[in-house]
Amino acid sequence: MDVKNAIVSMFPEIPELGEIDFSQYSTSYGPILTKFAESGKSGLRAFEEFVIANGGTKADVGKFLISVFQYLLIHYRRFRDESTEVPIFKLFLTLKGWLNENGFQNDYRRILHSFAGYIVDVAEKIANRSDCDTGVAYMRTAYMLALEAEEAFEEEYFSELREKAGEMLKAFYEKCGIKGEMPEKRERNC
Repeated sequence: MDVKNAIVSMFPEIPELGEIDFSQYSTSYGPILTKFAESGKSGLRAFEEFVIANGGTKADVGKFLISVFQYLLIHYRRFRDESTEVPIFKLFLTLKGWLNENGFQNDYRRILHSFAGYIVDVAEKIANRSDCDTGVAYMRTAYMLALEAEEAFEEEYFSELREKAGEMLKAFYEKCGIKGEMPEKRERNC
């Protein structure tokens, strides 16, 4: 089974997934991935339709997406592989949209609670290797996610995370000579 090609074909908007080593990725969704890869279809919506047409559910799609995200994070943490950083960030945003649009808000809240800190750290690393516009975009998005986490959870950690992300965003504004304003809580549209 060529898991990598199946995953890459599911997320054509995340071409960086092509750089990831999926040789250690294990999933019970192997047979459906093989069929999807052989179908020649691409995109997350096509994968969702394919899974449902083959007896699966949207919950199966959600579990699969979460498993890919978790694999990337494990790979990142274990090997400090920079090639996972952009896919982690982009897949997190994809998960946020997909889970919320499909009625899995509680799963999204769990992911936000568990991984918001990683997202902020990954965004800073990406931003440090990017041009100013791209760097600020990553940091602003990470700041908005930290704000969202602070609003959603009572732990002090999330207030500290929002402060950290805010300081990083301000530093990028200064570094790049941008007169950017800090996003307000009511602007949460990331």
